[in-house]
Amino acid sequence: MRTLILPATMLLCICAMAAWRGNKPVEAASQNFSDDFSAGKLDTSKWEIATYRSPDSKAGVNEGKYVADAFDFATGMLRIKVTQRQESNGLVRSMGGAIISKERFGYGNYEFVMRMSTTADTPDGQGKTLTGAISSGFVYYNNSESEIDLEFLGNENATHITNWQNPTPSHQPAGEVKQTDKVSDEFLGSQFRKYTLVWLAGSVKVYIDDVLVVSHDKHVPSSPAHIILQHRGTNSDEWGGTATVGVTRYFYVKSVKFTPAP
Repeated sequence: MRTLILPATMLLCICAMAAWRGNKPVEAASQNFSDDFSAGKLDTSKWEIATYRSPDSKAGVNEGKYVADAFDFATGMLRIKVTQRQESNGLVRSMGGAIISKERFGYGNYEFVMRMSTTADTPDGQGKTLTGAISSGFVYYNNSESEIDLEFLGNENATHITNWQNPTPSHQPAGEVKQTDKVSDEFLGSQFRKYTLVWLAGSVKVYIDDVLVVSHDKHVPSSPAHIILQHRGTNSDEWGGTATVGVTRYFYVKSVKFTPAP
């Protein structure tokens, strides 16, 4: 659980929304949405690639960036890698990747089949969870006016599930605007897991492999939001942990599905 004035996820999304300011939809998509990433390339009718400074960057400590070559589909699904190197002055350069849905989605069921950040370079290979990387699938809109995170921290080997409702989205979220829980499970990185997010008016529930792990009824957002998938490098004593230099980490996504609420 974090004490947050400027949350890491929010920083990502400020950049994402800036990129989309000129062309984001006004209303939520009312139809089903899905992508199994099996075409061998990104479906650009559904997704935009982020290419900008990543969250958790700090001058002289961590220079993070989302880059297009962090993605590949050679394993029959989406794979996003994080690489980190250290300069002679101690600065860590962290390269990762993120994609953002072109449409916004509202109440309904979101299903993510993901294997969180590890050193495994194949989907079913053995790998270790290491400090210095964060992988996540989440929904976001407009300075956390709506935000629901499934955010895996390598330094904790745990996922933080948080929903936000910023009542004054012209400003960064502050005060009591979120409800959060931490889920620890040694297999979050070593196996594919199905994460089902059920977002309804007044409630957020999250299931892992059909087992309810979180039920929230406070600070539940209502504005339609973009789906974001991302993997980024960190170098901090806190959120995400210190860098693991010279070791590539991988985040796999088999599929994403959305079914609107009736």
